[in-house]
Amino acid sequence: MGIEVYAAALAIIGAVFLVIYGVFGADKLSSLTEGRGHSMPIRTATLRDMRLQTAATDRIFGPIVSGLAGKARRLTPLGAIDEMERKISVSGLASTWTVERLLGTKIATGLLGALIGGYLVVSNPTPKMMVVGLILAAGAYILPDMSLDRRAKERAKFIEKQLPDLLDQMTIGVEAGLGFDAALMRVARENDGPVAEEFGRMMQDRQLGMSREEAFKKVVDRTLSGDLKHFILALTQADKHGMPLATVLRVQADEMRQKRRVRAEEKALSLPVKLVLPLVLCILPALFTVIIGPAAFRLTKGGLAG
Repeated sequence: MGIEVYAAALAIIGAVFLVIYGVFGADKLSSLTEGRGHSMPIRTATLRDMRLQTAATDRIFGPIVSGLAGKARRLTPLGAIDEMERKISVSGLASTWTVERLLGTKIATGLLGALIGGYLVVSNPTPKMMVVGLILAAGAYILPDMSLDRRAKERAKFIEKQLPDLLDQMTIGVEAGLGFDAALMRVARENDGPVAEEFGRMMQDRQLGMSREEAFKKVVDRTLSGDLKHFILALTQADKHGMPLATVLRVQADEMRQKRRVRAEEKALSLPVKLVLPLVLCILPALFTVIIGPAAFRLTKGGLAG
């Protein structure tokens, strides 16, 4: 029994390292385990030396994760791969994450969940524990997808919060005499965040020869924000019908600001409802104990004395 426990512990530790490698990448893991090394001059470095300069975790776990991800991609339907690419894109991780990395992370987390679930089943082989083990393995496998979905929703909320201010900057630039593309580039260059990032990528697509309508469509495909989609649709219609963009930007900025104000008011109005449960479960019992406790103690004491 002791050997089985040690083997399970080693397997879980290895799976944890695979998960960390898949989520954070080799650079992050090597900085946690080995520290930064000194680079070797290119003129004296052989292929073996250059390979040895890479982190040990990259040399050990990199081929494992890449191999698992490559086999998993060949077995995954094209529709599922397209959905993974969409999730990576809308979550804003297209520059650092790939489908292979997501598949490798899903396999690693699923393996970790399966090992923990298997250990629980071996320790207590009951039908209830078998169900728990299956749920744990399945939940661990879909955990990266859930994380990407949560990040995409948070990114969409941040876009809706930041969009009115950036539209004001674009409006000022256009009314000052800048062209739409120049104003868009200036906003993307002077600001941070997902909105500026999407505008910058749109301008890169424009510089590569893509039409404005196609670049707008790609922005819509890369986000879950309804406000940004509405703004892109308004710009597309204005561009088709030759409407003045300064007027459209001004109207859209006012509308987005009004929506942001309404959302803030909705959150403020929902706060009392959210406070009811902690008030009833945590505050009122303590308050009743402090107020009614001494009186109840005196009544109980007087009754016993009588």
